[in-house]
Amino acid sequence: MTPKILLVEDDPINRDVINWYLKSLFDVSLAENGSEALELANNTRFDLILMDINLGKGMNGIETAKKIRENEQNTDIPIVALTAYAMKGDKENFLASGFIDYLSKPFLKEELITLINNLFKTLEQ
Repeated sequence: MTPKILLVEDDPINRDVINWYLKSLFDVSLAENGSEALELANNTRFDLILMDINLGKGMNGIETAKKIRENEQNTDIPIVALTAYAMKGDKENFLASGFIDYLSKPFLKEELITLINNLFKTLEQ
């Protein structure tokens, strides 16, 4: 069965590029803001959520992840931060906020695919 991934990204170019990276390997759903992400996550069971942190107007990625986790069916879904925030301490802050991992933008297709595949291997154990 093909893993289902929710990609939450407000920038249309980033969203299209990341979707292009993933669509041949995974079943990808797209959300461009926190509200859309919350609605999708509450109505579909995802195996992984890729979350941009700066989502423009409305909830940011950290707030959105917390809201998604408020639903009992979503407490165990791994959420990975995809963000341009790359200062010392940012990764630790995201991990402390409930994200399972972090990838700093810009990243290569291979970096993202490797992160996802390693994550799924770890979760299967």
